[in-house]
Amino acid sequence: MPLGLDLRNVIRGTALVTDMVCSPPLVARTFHANVDKDEGVGTVPGLPPPDTIKPEVRAGSMVTTEGPHPPVAAKPPAKAGWRENGGIDEEDDMHQDLLSIYLSDKYFGSWWQNAGIIFFCCFTCWVLGRFGAGFTSVMFILAICSTYYRTSIKRFRRRVRDDVLREHAKQRLETDFESTEWLNTFLLKFWIIYEPVLSATIIASVDQVLSTQTPAFLDSLRLSKFTLGTKPPRIEQVKTYPKSEEDIVLMDWQFSFTPNDVSDLTARQLKTKVNPKVVLAIRIGKGVVAKDLPVLVENMSFSGLMRIKIKLMSQFPHVKTVDLSFLERPDFDYVLKPIGGDTFGFDVGNVSENSRIFR
Repeated sequence: MPLGLDLRNVIRGTALVTDMVCSPPLVARTFHANVDKDEGVGTVPGLPPPDTIKPEVRAGSMVTTEGPHPPVAAKPPAKAGWRENGGIDEEDDMHQDLLSIYLSDKYFGSWWQNAGIIFFCCFTCWVLGRFGAGFTSVMFILAICSTYYRTSIKRFRRRVRDDVLREHAKQRLETDFESTEWLNTFLLKFWIIYEPVLSATIIASVDQVLSTQTPAFLDSLRLSKFTLGTKPPRIEQVKTYPKSEEDIVLMDWQFSFTPNDVSDLTARQLKTKVNPKVVLAIRIGKGVVAKDLPVLVENMSFSGLMRIKIKLMSQFPHVKTVDLSFLERPDFDYVLKPIGGDTFGFDVGNVSENSRIFR
C-alpha cells in the first residue's frame, strides 16, 4: 500500500472551538500524556515541547503568546483634603519665602509695598529724564503706578472693613442672642413628616424595655398610644461662643415646646391640630380576668435654656461627645390622669401638693 494512503500510524486528534480561557501548558501536557498512553511516543511531531510554550496573554479582544508585561510603576497617592494639599503637617520652613525669612511682618506688608511703588515711580521718572525721555513716557509711568496704588489702597480698605465687621459680629455672638426663624420654618414643615416615624421608634424601644422590666404582679406594660402632636418644638434664640477650643462647638439654646399655644397657628393648622398624648396600658390579672388600666399623660409643654457642647474628632462619625445641660431650672407642664383615662380621669396636678411633687 502506498505510504500516503496508510493512515493506521497517523495520530488522530479532535479540535474544539470554545471561548473558555485555559492555560496552553496544561493543554499541551494533557495532550502529551494521552499520546504517551496511546502511542508510546515521547513528543508530538511538529509541536514544540510543552515546557517551551508561553502562556497566552489577552490584549483587548486579541490573543497573543507574548510573555508577561513588565510591572507598572505605582502611581503616587492623590492628595485629598485641605490638610494634605496645604502641607499643614510638613515643616514650616517649606512654606517660607526669602522675604519672610529675613524680614519680620512689621517690615514687610501692604504699607511697605505701597511705599515701594511710590519710590519706584519717582526713581523710574528720574532715570527716564536722565536719559532724555519725553513727557509722554513719564506720564505713562505715572498712570501705571497711580492705577496700581489706587487699586492696592481700595483692596486694603475693603479688607480692613471686612475684618472690623467680622470682629463686631463675633462680639455680638458672645453677648447677644440671634434669631433662628429659618430653622423654625424648616421644623414646622418637617415635623409633620417625621413625627409619626419618631413616635413609632419610641414605642418600639420603650415596649422592649417595659417587657423586660414588668413586675411579677402585673401581666404586662406597654405603650398603647404615643404622639407628640402636630406642633413642633421651637428654638427661640441661640447664642454661640466662637472663641471656644478648635474641636469644641459651644452654644446656648433657648427652646420651647408649647403645643397648647395656638396664637401662631393658621386656620388650616387648627383644623388638623393634634395635642401630645401618651397612654401607658397596665394589664392587671391573668387570662380572662385581666384588665387594662390606662395611665394618661397629655398636653405636655416645657421651655428652658440649654447649653450644648459638642466635641469633634477627625474619624467618622466626627462627633465624639455631646453634652446637654440646663443653665436654669426648666418649666414643665402636663396633665396626668393615672385612673379613668380620657372619660373619667382626674388630673392629679389640680392638687397643689401633688403638682409640686410631680414637677
